[in-house]
Amino acid sequence: MTDKYLAQVTLSKVLAQVIREKPESKVISEVISRFPTLHDLLDATEEELMSISGIGTVKAQQIISALELARTVCTRMTRPSVVRSAVDVFHHLKVEMQYLPKEYFVVIGLDNKMRILFSEVVAIGSLDAAIIHPREAFRPVLKRNADAVIFVHNHPSGDSSPSREDIEITRRLQQSGEILGIRVVDHIIVGFERYFSLAEQGYL
Repeated sequence: MTDKYLAQVTLSKVLAQVIREKPESKVISEVISRFPTLHDLLDATEEELMSISGIGTVKAQQIISALELARTVCTRMTRPSVVRSAVDVFHHLKVEMQYLPKEYFVVIGLDNKMRILFSEVVAIGSLDAAIIHPREAFRPVLKRNADAVIFVHNHPSGDSSPSREDIEITRRLQQSGEILGIRVVDHIIVGFERYFSLAEQGYL
């Protein structure tokens, strides 16, 4: 049996428990046919799920709620107490960020020992200078007296390569951090099962 087959069997069993169907039922088979991977299912909307025969509003909401819970639990399980490298941050946020349909800009505040104090979404939408203003990006950092900050955003395409705008915004935020006396440790771009650290690549 292939890994893909085993993954689908597991997904079928979980879905069956969530909506109280048998794993081999027509409803579950149709869901797996429409959304063969967890990645596909996480992108499913309530309307798309309800278009499947046998799934109404309640079952669609049950599936979506279960997926949101899974994201939260997995994120908490992978949350580090101390950031030692960009990969720590990637594992900290990848579960909830790599499947998002829009770009989310997250601020992670750190103390002087590189321990995570908080993580907060400060913007949603296409990443550009208009939406990511240093005032908004540093507001939670100043409010909570963090010593350093790591910025993170996702690329819904799955490609973690930085755009020209990503690089420009990173430099702008670094300059603002120097003025405020807050160390900008990194700006990390989350793709699908991959990441790009602007600090590791020499942009910071």
